[in-house]
Amino acid sequence: MGGPIGGPPLPPSEYDGDDVARMYREAVKGKRRLTSSVLAMEVVVFWLAIIVAIVQNHVSLAAALAVGGALAVGCIVVASMIRRPWAYRAGGMLQVLAIACGFVVPVMFVIGGIFAVLWVVCIRLGDAALGRAKQFEAYVGTPPTPLPMAGKSKVP
Repeated sequence: MGGPIGGPPLPPSEYDGDDVARMYREAVKGKRRLTSSVLAMEVVVFWLAIIVAIVQNHVSLAAALAVGGALAVGCIVVASMIRRPWAYRAGGMLQVLAIACGFVVPVMFVIGGIFAVLWVVCIRLGDAALGRAKQFEAYVGTPPTPLPMAGKSKVP
């Protein structure tokens, strides 16, 4: 897909619905990869924040494990459910909660802020890739080819 490196793209007649569908699939997969990667890194941060809360801020072990563990598990659950539209909003809420952890572990204001910025950048990059896929569809003038249904044969 694409013309010579550094050159103009191929004429629209050289592309078909499969190329458009591939462009959409790659855009969606990229957005999911980026956002789930941010959440996976945040799991490590929350577990390390538990240690800091206990050692430096004298938070009880039960409270630190409950809050930090719940946030870490929340990141894992949302990352695994990132195919669902609500998961992006839930991930945004986790970013807000990460920043709010700064009231107990002050460095979390900074780390949570960094992850919130990363979250927004990942969402924007994914949306930009989807925008490029829409532009490609308009350029080609052909809608994406639908994927065959799993488990159903094409023969009646």
